[in-house]
Amino acid sequence: PLEDLRIKSEIYFQQLYNVPVSIYNNSFSMVNQGSGFQRFFPDSLQNTGTAQNYGLEVTLEKFFTKKWFLLFNISLYDSKYRGNDGVIRNTDFNGGFTANLLVGKEFKFNDKHSIVASTKITWVGGKRYGIVDDSLSNYYQELVFQDTLYNEFQFRNYFRLDLKIAYKVNSKGVSHELGFDLVNVLNIQNILGYSYAPQPNPAVSPVNLSYQLGFLPVFYYKIDFKVRRKKD
Repeated sequence: PLEDLRIKSEIYFQQLYNVPVSIYNNSFSMVNQGSGFQRFFPDSLQNTGTAQNYGLEVTLEKFFTKKWFLLFNISLYDSKYRGNDGVIRNTDFNGGFTANLLVGKEFKFNDKHSIVASTKITWVGGKRYGIVDDSLSNYYQELVFQDTLYNEFQFRNYFRLDLKIAYKVNSKGVSHELGFDLVNVLNIQNILGYSYAPQPNPAVSPVNLSYQLGFLPVFYYKIDFKVRRKKD
């Protein structure tokens, strides 16, 4: 039945003005802050920068009926900004697309005992990056990119598959859940980005690629209590 399905779409456009940028002709803009772990030491800034975001998002949802559910979401977008040098560049957040799929099913034995299995797939456009300025990075002991071709390159796309299975026992006033959450089952080495870490050996570059979480099995036990209020 179509009553348990819902499709939602959204088109958006955002224009930003008076964005803080450097007073010097470079690629710095506050719109990129928060995308990484670099320390932030602001110099003289002025509110003359701009930025623009637009995209399309579609969501398909199948509610939990007939003992299963589905949620699919995809977003196609573009995110650009302009620094004080007047050059239009990709923001640090401009991956281009995100897609998520969540599917789950319940296998019910009786009113008290059931098993719930679900899987989640995440696919996201890769993080943007530029050319590392080795001399400035060594001077500041921090990762610094050159203005030339800043954010013109893109790491490979992020992909992750998670699996979850749980055994549930429902009783009067309390429910128990025993389960396994298998994160990144395929153990894909997704790239987090470049990082700067000084090395005791000067022949070893302090600039290296950092990777996100690999395969992680999580075992858990959860208890939920049901509190009933007394009627007046």
